[in-house]
Amino acid sequence: MTAGLAGAAGAAAVGAAAVALGYASVNPRSSFFGPVIWKGPSSANAVALSFDDGPHPRFTPKVMVELAKRNAHATFFCVGREVDAYPALAREVLAAGHQLGNHTYSHGLGADLFSERRLTEDLRRCQDSLAKVIGAAPRYYRPAVGVRNPAVHAAARNLGLTVVTWTHAARDGAWPLSNRRARTLGNATRAGDIVTLHDGTIRVPDSRREGTLAHLPALLDLVCGAGFRLVTLDALLAGG
Repeated sequence: MTAGLAGAAGAAAVGAAAVALGYASVNPRSSFFGPVIWKGPSSANAVALSFDDGPHPRFTPKVMVELAKRNAHATFFCVGREVDAYPALAREVLAAGHQLGNHTYSHGLGADLFSERRLTEDLRRCQDSLAKVIGAAPRYYRPAVGVRNPAVHAAARNLGLTVVTWTHAARDGAWPLSNRRARTLGNATRAGDIVTLHDGTIRVPDSRREGTLAHLPALLDLVCGAGFRLVTLDALLAGG
């Protein structure tokens, strides 16, 4: 009986540890596996807006139009293969005053997420693609779907990349953005926050990005109407 209780307690402990590790891997604010930037300084009245999975020839230009209307700038975490497919568009994003970051080359969600060697090579390939556009390798890396683990942080260290997650996410990679969610997100945003949406369509239907475009103006108007400036990640971390 005692052995049985001990075994049950051990299994419970292992289960609890597994849950804790799983939570740490997807919690954007967790530094359990390594350092992560999920928020900037609140001393400046600024917010860093970011977009993942692009550049996309249909949606990225429309996102930039909405940003330009409000004199806003953002950080675009690009998938390397999309940069290779649309290098001129990536250059347009940069020329408009936005920042480009590494969002992996292939956006792999399988073994690439758990192999330091494979992920390092994938990130290096994205760095090379972006360097052709920027003229230098980017500094920031957002892991695919925000998952972090020892391999993710080791690969980042290998390439001198800083891991960036977010304070708030629109979750428009999983569900089409609605007016209600856009307004909730806008009202929750505070100085120093990093907010993420998507401009690309990796593994999702175009309808999800149509939702982003439809309700992005409401989000931008709420954030700007609250007196916050929308700036790149570099600008936010430098104090706005």
